[in-house]
Amino acid sequence: MVGEAEKRAKADPGGRPGSLAAQEQLKPDQMPKFFASDLEALDGEFDTVCCVDVLIHYPPERLDSMVGGLAKLGKERVILSFAPKTWYYTLLKRIGELFPGPAKTTRAYLHEEEVVEAAFRKAGYEVTRKELTATNFYFSRLFEAKPVGSS
Repeated sequence: MVGEAEKRAKADPGGRPGSLAAQEQLKPDQMPKFFASDLEALDGEFDTVCCVDVLIHYPPERLDSMVGGLAKLGKERVILSFAPKTWYYTLLKRIGELFPGPAKTTRAYLHEEEVVEAAFRKAGYEVTRKELTATNFYFSRLFEAKPVGSS
């Protein structure tokens, strides 16, 4: 995903109309650096931190520390997507429990939207935008959050 994002950014540094890059009018000399890293070992300061569908691997009791860690890294905003705790996903997990195997979907953690938003507030961020991403069978929530008072 990181490689594809870098390739697309180089091919169209201004981004598509309506995209986050287009809203900020990136200049060619402001090309972002793209890389993947272990979130808990990451340090530094970044304009924007994107964490796409990673929370599915983190249990709810670690949500506050994960969101807080991401918030410390992001100067201007954090973009976070996650599998929301809905009846649909809860049902899929229950069905998955009926089938044995090491790659079970039952290990996927679902998060309540209100709890994710509360974790941002606790970290000093406010959710400024909410979106739904969807395919035929999968959907996730995407939150954009900014430090309180920066909007």
